Amino acid sequence: MLLEFRARDAWNQRDYVAAQSLAMELASAAREDGDDLGWWNATFLVGECLRKQGLMQESQTIADELAAHSLTERSKALSARVFTLQAFALQGSGDLASAVQAARRAVSEALLEPNQNTIVIEAQNALIAALAESGQLESAWSECRILADLLDKDQDNKYAGQSYWAIGNVAFLLRNISEGVSYHELAAKTLSPTNDLDLWARFNRGSADFRLAAGVLEPETLECIERAELASSIVGGTERDRLELKLIRAQWHVLTGQFEAAVEQLTAIIARKQLLASHVAAQAHFLLGQALSGHGSNAEAIPNLQLSEDLFLQSGAEDRASTARALIRDIGASRP
Repeated sequence: MLLEFRARDAWNQRDYVAAQSLAMELASAAREDGDDLGWWNATFLVGECLRKQGLMQESQTIADELAAHSLTERSKALSARVFTLQAFALQGSGDLASAVQAARRAVSEALLEPNQNTIVIEAQNALIAALAESGQLESAWSECRILADLLDKDQDNKYAGQSYWAIGNVAFLLRNISEGVSYHELAAKTLSPTNDLDLWARFNRGSADFRLAAGVLEPETLECIERAELASSIVGGTERDRLELKLIRAQWHVLTGQFEAAVEQLTAIIARKQLLASHVAAQAHFLLGQALSGHGSNAEAIPNLQLSEDLFLQSGAEDRASTARALIRDIGASRP
């Protein structure tokens, strides 16, 4: 019991390295005692800790191990949790098509288990995120409507803030700006920097990201970036988190015409792109191509845009690949 308490306490303190180590120790002890459920719960916590550290392939390996366990096969609720973990890990690795499949499986399993609204809502969030990242926006919005109905019946759900955030993200991507702002305002009211500063940082980073994707260059967007930067400077986070936040600041530079600053920042990000999911690395190359073109360096821009297109295709984000391809054509047509 003490070991479990220490592991959960480390998780709550966002010390994911310590939580992982303690959870692994707990899983080993449970296996020795023949406690299958104790082993399952501890191993699932290991997978969650790996995901929080940005170790997506390792998290997926844990999810695969859990999926094959007899307890998972006998419980729709446990199965849904495993497929949700798998979906987030696959998305974080850039395998968006597989992430969508895993998330759909998570939702279907969760719906078969009565009185498990929280598990359904988390699975629905995973599905929306995977669909949105892969450019399947109409499908993502259909799932958002289902999620909104679930939240109407369970407004105090612990995932309510993250769910409003996810719905707002898709609204922004569909250029439904007023709905995007409205849902992100609901998320901001539900989430609290006092309760979870790390989640608050990620929300503001995510809100800025989707506002920029929708072309919303208002002062509120810059405020989101600055709040995320301030919160992240306090909580730290992984190197991957810091790179993704720098990428959003660089996107602000590109969209506001600060091309020289953008090129400098994006070049530094791309030097560490092995830490990023392939579709995020693709975005970095795409933005660098935009910045270089805006700076008048079209010859340097095109290779970055070509690499961006390849990485988007590799990730299964075909719509975003076509955007890169269109920009390459536009630059080619404008060259003498």
